[in-house]
Amino acid sequence: MVDQPMVSLRHISVVLVSPTPIDPQSIRHESLGNVGIVLPEWGLPTGGVNTPVVAQTQYKNGISLQVDGNRCVFQEMVNGKVRDSYEVHELAKRYSEATKLVPYSAIGLNWMVTAITEDHGQWIRENIMGDGGKFSRFRPTLVRLERQLGFVVCNLNIRSENDQILVDCNYHFQLARSNPDVTSSTLDSWERCQEHLKREIIPLLEE
Repeated sequence: MVDQPMVSLRHISVVLVSPTPIDPQSIRHESLGNVGIVLPEWGLPTGGVNTPVVAQTQYKNGISLQVDGNRCVFQEMVNGKVRDSYEVHELAKRYSEATKLVPYSAIGLNWMVTAITEDHGQWIRENIMGDGGKFSRFRPTLVRLERQLGFVVCNLNIRSENDQILVDCNYHFQLARSNPDVTSSTLDSWERCQEHLKREIIPLLEE
């Protein structure tokens, strides 16, 4: 009998995807501050990377921004319970409004959930794979699942790390047309996605 996992939220993130490369200079602290994307109370960055292709800017409040090719990622560390609000969604909205000439083609709203369990390999076998198959003697390390939720695709990447189950929950929105209003309204969908996470994903980890 596998012990009941203790579930917590490690971090939350937003991904903006463009059909063309995003300028790494757009997330430099100077650029972010000049147009009001980053709030003054966040202070100066605590770390970062700046190359012609990849850039990252980190702040002491646990928020980071990263540009890698055609993706801009906004991440907020939580390490605790699911919250009623986050900084990262408004941050992504301010950035998208400041870069409204970029034709964003997709948006990802993501939650990284962790569950502590005594035997994570056994938990994956019992709850996802079943123990009777020909590969039941192998130790599972990564399982990928996908479900269509109307016009949104929910992707789950489930893997083991030390004594934890890690579930990367990605709600993928493919944008039929790109304009600031569509991008903003899609970013506002995070509450609906989190309700699905709380209603259907987290209870499965708590069983």
